Amino acid sequence: MSYYPPISIKQAIDKIDFSQYLLPAIQREFVWGTQQIELLFDSIMRNYPIGSLLMWKVQGDNKAEHRFYSVLKTFREKYKIHCEEVNTSSIHDFEAVLDGQQRLTALYIGLKGSYAYKRKNYSWKDNENSLPTRKLYLCLTENSIDEDENEDGRVYDFQFLTKEEIAESDKIWFEVGKILALSGTFELNKFLKTNEWEDNEYISNTLSKLFDVIHVKTLINYYLELEQDYDKALNIFIRINSGGEKLSYSDLIMSTIISGWTSKSVSARDEFNNLIDEIWDSTEIVIDKDLIIRAYLLIFSDDIKFRVTNFSINNAKEFKDNWDEIREAIVETLLLVRDFGYVERTLTSKNALLPIIHYIYISGKTKDFTNKVAYKSDRELIKRWFHTVLLKRIFGGQADMVLKTIRDVVKEEVNKSTQTFPATMIAKKLSKTRKSITMDSESIENLLYTTYEDRYAFPILALLYPHLDYKNNDFNKDHIFPKSHFTVKRLKKAGINLDQEGGNYYTDKWCYNGIVNLQMLDSNENKSKGDKSFADWVKDNNVDFKKQILPKITELDRFIEFVDTRWEMLKTKLETELKF
Repeated sequence: MSYYPPISIKQAIDKIDFSQYLLPAIQREFVWGTQQIELLFDSIMRNYPIGSLLMWKVQGDNKAEHRFYSVLKTFREKYKIHCEEVNTSSIHDFEAVLDGQQRLTALYIGLKGSYAYKRKNYSWKDNENSLPTRKLYLCLTENSIDEDENEDGRVYDFQFLTKEEIAESDKIWFEVGKILALSGTFELNKFLKTNEWEDNEYISNTLSKLFDVIHVKTLINYYLELEQDYDKALNIFIRINSGGEKLSYSDLIMSTIISGWTSKSVSARDEFNNLIDEIWDSTEIVIDKDLIIRAYLLIFSDDIKFRVTNFSINNAKEFKDNWDEIREAIVETLLLVRDFGYVERTLTSKNALLPIIHYIYISGKTKDFTNKVAYKSDRELIKRWFHTVLLKRIFGGQADMVLKTIRDVVKEEVNKSTQTFPATMIAKKLSKTRKSITMDSESIENLLYTTYEDRYAFPILALLYPHLDYKNNDFNKDHIFPKSHFTVKRLKKAGINLDQEGGNYYTDKWCYNGIVNLQMLDSNENKSKGDKSFADWVKDNNVDFKKQILPKITELDRFIEFVDTRWEMLKTKLETELKF
């Protein structure tokens, strides 16, 4: 390995454009956020070192025998996050990035690309309304940074902004990528003159410095590995990235999987990315390579911990040979929990998916498990178990121990030809550990303090109202006594004495905005109820009090009695549902 003369940022950008810098399949995805990119450019402007690149010169057979990808040029959260594969047959020689991918991608996105992320409180739609395209801008208005909010100590105000934000701003903004078109000081001075900035010392100095660090200064140092030994390149990659916190264990394991996935027709990287995208498209639930790798380990390995040393080329080949069935088990599991009514926000533990993936795989039920009538009772049992383990939060901390315990029970029961998910046996085994899923009276009562907005409200209500059509998303959380009726003004108008014993029931959130005042309705029922008082809704509709777990106490001035009575009703129902 040799140290090579440093190059300018402009030269590095050109090398990316002409496919002279490519990414080996062992590299992970781009993971930097906009703030990291902005800080990188601030560092460059302040002459801070930005680290060296480690490259591998790829020649001869290595070009055809391995897959290579272009640097990501535009980023759209959830929708455009994968690098495109490059056909290297027409490229003479090129360099593969072993270390420095995140910085190179950040430089390219900042100078020639764009970064789109979802606006807060908008739905996930691949359009400019939900995910507006943002480009990197540099503020040319002096003292534009609010020092009270400058937690990362920036000197230069780089920001990713939309065209609309630029148009509405009263500051002067310069699109950073336009500096690339200014190929010399003459053109820079002409640009300043055209915009009538030549007499503005701050703007002239700032743009001159930006021109200098992009075009003139050779800020990118790099080392080049010339030996055409792929295994050596892989080993260098792992050694470089396992010394710090740059890559997770799963990233490093992924490099081994890619290396051992010896197939010219498919690659591990593409297969994983396609599966992740398919799950998102069909369920809008996010999974990652960690979940996929853990699923393999749970099915095939005695040791399910993420250890680079425990994952060999033979593991990778085994993974590839069984990939189709592993993939089907993952897809069926995610479709199943979607049919249970879960979405990304309410799916509080992705580790809880793994025992189901493992069960579907080893029981041979990977074909249409979510729809076959023969598996209906199995699905219902898994649903109740899934709600329970999420509520008990057994996968937080030391998840590997819990997963291994459950895995061993499932394997033993399937080998005995047990036809359904062994929820009872799992509960029995875990009852002897600190991760018991058995709910005592106190635990159940604690659930009843859960409020409407809490992520755990869904599994509680789903257990209480199992009859609804969760598969087709036909369910709605509803306040029995409308939440809007619990303002002090409206309560006083209704003649409610808040100073009476138990008057706090009317003002405590766990009461009027919690499980004890919530029910689940289908769309038609919810539409008919609207913001009606409980009494009016009962009068106008044929309400099934038993099915809705409701006491026949409908008057607002009897809300204290309603809460106490319903508390006991819900507790009794949950004691039944949470028993295995």
